[in-house]
Amino acid sequence: MQINGLQLPGALTRAIAERRWRPPSLDLLRRVFRESPVAVRLYDLEAMRAANLRWLEEKDPAYFGHLDDKKPPGDIDPARSLLLGILGPHMPFALDYRVAGDRPRVLYLHSGGDRWITIAGDVEQLLARLRLDEHPRPH
Repeated sequence: MQINGLQLPGALTRAIAERRWRPPSLDLLRRVFRESPVAVRLYDLEAMRAANLRWLEEKDPAYFGHLDDKKPPGDIDPARSLLLGILGPHMPFALDYRVAGDRPRVLYLHSGGDRWITIAGDVEQLLARLRLDEHPRPH
């Protein structure tokens, strides 16, 4: 499955298909993203396509961040990334394909400024950290 010419990782498409791609507890979100979510939304495939079509046309420089050698990457390239969801207004997180096209890292636009931070080395790590990597056990 591709969006904007970028291949979605299989682990993500499986999580979406198996209905595991949904917001976890606020505590888990706080731990992974290191701040409090406001209005969490993990995009389904349709919303992902729509959001990423707009992402390619984004002009506001505040969304692109700035290169940060001390805490890389700091910035993002809309043509080499895919938005996965938001934690609230102006709080997106995305796959970044610049380093490895087959295993994109997961970045988040930190609310403390226009700087993208790495929250997971790949989507499998994000799913594990958010505990979305396996089916919930029946009660």
